[in-house]
Amino acid sequence: MPITENNTPTSDSTPLNDLLTTREAAALTGHPPTTLMNFRNRRNNTKYKNAGPDYVKLGTAVFYQRSVLEAYVANRAGS
Repeated sequence: MPITENNTPTSDSTPLNDLLTTREAAALTGHPPTTLMNFRNRRNNTKYKNAGPDYVKLGTAVFYQRSVLEAYVANRAGS
């Protein structure tokens, strides 16, 4: 996340309330949490770079951006 000189996040950063846990992401996408975990594991393999929605890691914690999940669900629905 870019930081300005006075240590405040810039406007292109994601607000923390827009980050969802795996369990919250599972509820939004309709996938079980284990499926999202499997998607993350498959993304490490070059054959499956587009498996599941994009995610963000902060340390060891995994989060999903709400806007990314909404686009993922809309894409799956064919909207």
